[in-house]
Amino acid sequence: MNDGIPAVEEKERRYLEQLAEKSGWEYGEYALESGILDEKFHTWIPTFAAYAATILLYSIVEVQLFAFADQIGKRQGSRLGVKDMAGRGVQQSAIYLDRVLSIDVKTDPAWSRLNDLQSLRNIIVHRGGKRGESDEQRKTVDELVRRYPQSLELRKADGFHEQIWMSMNLCRDFAQNIDAFFDRIFVASGLPNRRLRPDR
Repeated sequence: MNDGIPAVEEKERRYLEQLAEKSGWEYGEYALESGILDEKFHTWIPTFAAYAATILLYSIVEVQLFAFADQIGKRQGSRLGVKDMAGRGVQQSAIYLDRVLSIDVKTDPAWSRLNDLQSLRNIIVHRGGKRGESDEQRKTVDELVRRYPQSLELRKADGFHEQIWMSMNLCRDFAQNIDAFFDRIFVASGLPNRRLRPDR
């Protein structure tokens, strides 16, 4: 996305310049259309690309952690399943792994990052990325922005409401954290290193 968005923007700008020249636009007409492109490529496309990546990444964590916990539980003959635990999403799988199988994923160095990913996903899905109205919602967003000062910021979305903006680099960092997290919990559970071929 970091490489693709600027390439598409450059193509759109060349097309706009050609169209303006061919149609004999006044400068004001060109400036207006150029401003629309600015808004599109510097705000909306990067924002929604990062939002989509965040939702996808969290879904991967939730589904894979559930599948991992369920599989390990079956291997060890547990009568309880992940769905028998309190909580929702990754919390439910984490509780199951800890209580039933003595694998405490919450001590993993990436766990706090995964919680931040979950918070961002919830802000995006439930509030369209907006800061929120309640004190608790605003506090959560403010804490996230403080933790990731180079990657998260609040911007006025519609002139009235603040909306969270995030960089694609943060999404990449989350992906790397997820990958390392699953490497570690595979090893901690006694499974073979998933990066090594079975014949090694």
